[in-house]
Formats: sequence, structure tokens, C-alpha cells
Amino acid sequence: MPWTQFDPRQWLLRLSKMIILEHGNKIVEETLKERFLTGRQAGLELICADFDGVTFHLATNPNAKNVITISVATKCGPVLKKYGADAKLKAIYGNLVVAPEAGYDATLSVDLNNLPAADAEKEKLAASISFIKRHLFAAPFDHVFRSMESGNPVAELLDIPYRGAERVFIKTQGKDRVSVFFTINFKDPDDIIIGKVFLQEFKKSIGGAPSVDFSQKDPPAELRGVRGLQADGYVSMILFDRHFQASAKERTIDMVIQFRNYLHYHIKCSKSHLHTRMRNRVDQLLKVLNRAKQDLPKEKKTASGRTFKKAGPGPAGK
Repeated sequence: MPWTQFDPRQWLLRLSKMIILEHGNKIVEETLKERFLTGRQAGLELICADFDGVTFHLATNPNAKNVITISVATKCGPVLKKYGADAKLKAIYGNLVVAPEAGYDATLSVDLNNLPAADAEKEKLAASISFIKRHLFAAPFDHVFRSMESGNPVAELLDIPYRGAERVFIKTQGKDRVSVFFTINFKDPDDIIIGKVFLQEFKKSIGGAPSVDFSQKDPPAELRGVRGLQADGYVSMILFDRHFQASAKERTIDMVIQFRNYLHYHIKCSKSHLHTRMRNRVDQLLKVLNRAKQDLPKEKKTASGRTFKKAGPGPAGK
């Protein structure tokens, strides 16, 4: 889909029923939107990060400050290009695609003197460019889904090291199923416990949803011959033909490529919620203890310097 047909509201509608992270990079979008709408042609040098170890670099040409380049670097650029990432970007961004900047996987070039006239179109272009990471990571899934639609499923096991040590594998199962396998690593031991609770919930069968399984120790049978597997757990998804038909394909890709970030985001939210409740509970206990504190009798001194304690009230009638 060319960027001129891009509508960011479609993605917002997809995410409106549940808390899902956006695919576009907000820093990139806001930076470009400000330049596009104001037409300000000044020096720009910006490097920012995104999920999955992705880095963006926005810069102006020193000799022509009306030209802004947007470059993106991933952990698995050569693998993504092997499965059609360059062709996908070319189909979406057209002549905006230029030779990649050194050290980056893809680069777009925008001329501020050659922008659409309408502000709405400028905003749409800025939003579309912010989705470049999403389009790169979607390329392997597009490659597999197209092969399923053509009736010639890809036979090989696609291995995408999207986070270096963490990998995602894609494997066709006959002509109507595609299996996706995630290797999941946790840096914090506490995350393993919370993550296991989350992942076990995905195993519940829900009508219309992909079949999901989770294993903490042994990899799925399809991965047992793969070398270098290092993971705290394995998530298996089985996508049926209804999930990669034309009407549902883009939504399926959106959900799958954000799965790992979705998981870790909600783990962090859960930990934050638990810490907040614990702090509130401690505050309540401190209030109870303060109310239970007794005032001890204080010593008093006479004019001669002798000390005495004030006696409490005596027995009744005395």
C-alpha cells in the first residue's frame, strides 16, 4: 500500500479495544510533522531508539538543508532484506527510498520543497514514515503469506534474529496453517514468574484466535534441530488461513510483530501495580502503628532539681 493511501486512523481503530503499543515511532513522527508543517529548513541531527534494538537517525543534508534523510538500523537487516524488505519499502514509499546510509538498513529522503500542498497530506506522510520499522519487520510475514495465497508454501524454516539472542521462526504447515515461534528471554528473574502467568493465559482457547502454546523448558518439535537456541521460554502460535487472508493479514502481522513488546510492557505494568499496592499497604500499616503509639509518662523536675513522675489517677473512691 503506497504511503498516499496510508491512514493512521486504521491502526488506531485496530488498537482501540485493548492496550497495544503503537507501531509508529512518535519522536520521528512529531519531528517530521513539525518540519513539514512549518517548512523550517534548519540543521537537524537526531538519533533515537525504538523497541527491538532499532535505531533511527534523522539528519539534514549539510549542503541542502531542505533535504531530510530518515535512516533505520535493526538487529536483523540482512535477513529482512532476504525476504523482500527492500521491495516492500519501495512499494510503499516509492522515490523516497534511497541508498542506505552507512551502518543503517534503509534510508528515506524527503525534500521539504517538494511536499504535498495540504497539511493533512503532510501529516499523513510524517505518520507513514514513522511506520518504517513496522514495514521492515512485516516483510518475512508478507513473504510467507503470499506463498500460501499462491498455493506454493515456503518449505524452509525462516529464522529472524530480531533481537539478537531472541529469535522468531516462521514455518508453513500444509496449505492452510502457518506456525510462528518466539524465543523469550527475561533479564530479571522476577519477570520469568510474572511472564509465565501471562503466557499460560494465552494457552486458553478463544474462538477465532490463533492457537497458542507456551513451553518453559523444551523447545517445540519444529525447533529441536536448530542450533544456538537460548531462551527462558518458547511461545508457539498457529495461524489459520482466516488469519492471513487479505482482509485480516495486516492486522495479524501487526499483532504478531508486537507480541514480544506487548508481553514485556504488561509485565512492567503489573510490577508497577504490585509495587504501588505494596507501598499503599505499608502506608496504611504505619498509620495503624502511629495511632497505637502510647504516650509514656514524662519526668518532671522541682525547683530544687529533684525529679518525680506524675502519678496516674488512683482507684475510685480514694
